Amino acid sequence: MRKWMFGVLGVILIVALGALTLYLNPKLSQRIFLKPSSSFDVAAAPAAPDYTDSASWVALPDREDQADNLPPESDLKDRQSDAEVDVFFIHPTTYYSKDGWNAAFDEDGETRELLEEGVMRFQASVFNGAARVYAPRYRQATLYSFMGEEPDAYAALTFAYSDVERAFTHFISTMNKGRPFILASHSQGSLHAMKLLQEKIAGTNVANRLVAAYIVGFSIPEELGADGITACRTEHQTGCYLNWNSVAADAETTGWKQTTKIWIDGQLQHIAGRPIACVNPLTGTLGGAADAKANLGGQPFSEAGERSRALIPELTGAACEDGMLIVSPPTDDEGLTFGVFGGDYHIYDYNLFHMNIRQDITRRISAFWKR
Repeated sequence: MRKWMFGVLGVILIVALGALTLYLNPKLSQRIFLKPSSSFDVAAAPAAPDYTDSASWVALPDREDQADNLPPESDLKDRQSDAEVDVFFIHPTTYYSKDGWNAAFDEDGETRELLEEGVMRFQASVFNGAARVYAPRYRQATLYSFMGEEPDAYAALTFAYSDVERAFTHFISTMNKGRPFILASHSQGSLHAMKLLQEKIAGTNVANRLVAAYIVGFSIPEELGADGITACRTEHQTGCYLNWNSVAADAETTGWKQTTKIWIDGQLQHIAGRPIACVNPLTGTLGGAADAKANLGGQPFSEAGERSRALIPELTGAACEDGMLIVSPPTDDEGLTFGVFGGDYHIYDYNLFHMNIRQDITRRISAFWKR
């Protein structure tokens, strides 16, 4: 079985079983879900990334990396060299070890492979047709941090955000040079993006340059708490955010709606039933539904080192229901089902809608220039 997909499976197994065992037996969950054995300690944290050093970035527009990836058998082009818009992409969790609460920013092994061959190749790359891709490495919190309720878990997530904030500050002050920009992310990255929107973008002159924020794969409430930045209600709206969480119709979604940690009023706390924003990636509008005919092409996962697979048109429809995005992709394709448990298509949030996201990016950039 494929090495990279085994890594994904490991992550998803932990996520899928996490909510149940934390509820039934917290002590057992601490053993199963790789809770770090030591307490969180800033003094013992891995060395900080230096964002003036290119080694602290997993993707940059002026070098070859996996964010340059293009689906085969398509007429898509990597246009980063002449794009007039930047994207700041914050990657999801690829570290689920008990060796520490936070990974080294340059963590090697499976953590790096998942980040480069998975996330950059199949998520960040969707922006390369219209924007210059900047993706920082950071000392991400281990996966257990999203499940544990002890202070250490909250401290690890807050610590990870501090790197993202420094990277964004450097990006804006040194790299962006006043161009319009997109904020993009997935999962843990979207938790950090949420705080950036609230504290570093909303209400500042930087907000005037925000084309849109694709803060995908997290429980982002409709009331974000970012002054003037709301969910995208129409496909041509700019300065707004898009969020969706892909699940099957029969998926258990209590965790998404009740216990997910989010930033509210400067504090990490449970979403606790707050309405979740769902912008349908097939339409670019808040709520609603579209059938598979509206899907311009999704991209299945493929093994690290293997040629990427071609796009599949009409891969799935999508409908926003109670804050979740209901999908129904084929169940006989390993590249679309591996790592799916309990109907949760979390790791496929970008893959399922590859071409529609590219179209949405181009459309919102065009609308931005016409403001």
